[in-house]
Amino acid sequence: MLDQRLQPSTPYAALIFDCDGTLVDTAAANESAWRDALAGWQVELDPAWYRARTGLSGDRLLAELEVEFGVELDHRAVRAAALDAYQWLIHTVTPHRPVSAVAEAHRGRVPMAVASGGARQAVEETLRVTGLRPLFDAVVTRDDVRYGKPAPDVYLLAARLLDVAPYACVAYEDTDEGVAAALAAGMTVIDVRPAIHRPH
Repeated sequence: MLDQRLQPSTPYAALIFDCDGTLVDTAAANESAWRDALAGWQVELDPAWYRARTGLSGDRLLAELEVEFGVELDHRAVRAAALDAYQWLIHTVTPHRPVSAVAEAHRGRVPMAVASGGARQAVEETLRVTGLRPLFDAVVTRDDVRYGKPAPDVYLLAARLLDVAPYACVAYEDTDEGVAAALAAGMTVIDVRPAIHRPH
């Protein structure tokens, strides 16, 4: 039985899903990966500080970390270390069933895409490990656009790849930055947080 809070209102021509936190529960794996990566730079990641910033791109997260803690980090190297650490934790990632059920129910009915602020390698591997990759006609990541969320770029590119006008798309998101990105793209947005029982 599909959660009615997640049912798109007609008319719509395509569905576009964020990945981390929306389609899949990657919170613990991502936090552990960032903690391991930052330890190499003698930075201790505060869990509450990090959780208040889920949804930010890696670069924005690191920029805020530098300001907050007065450190200077090699963004590329830290991101690479976090991605490597995440690969060891990817087996712990599971689908958010209320949301993935929506995608499964719409398979073959409308075109669908993933629009993620994550790195392509991590997103593709996450979708593969969780068995969700075959549901989607396109996958767009932070690596494919100039600006990450809350800019609308990933959503606009996803709509273009699906050959659907942005206003005819329904986007699924779990962060304020993601919701802002989809709204800026002109899409209808469904915030999944109430359905996956997660505090904001």
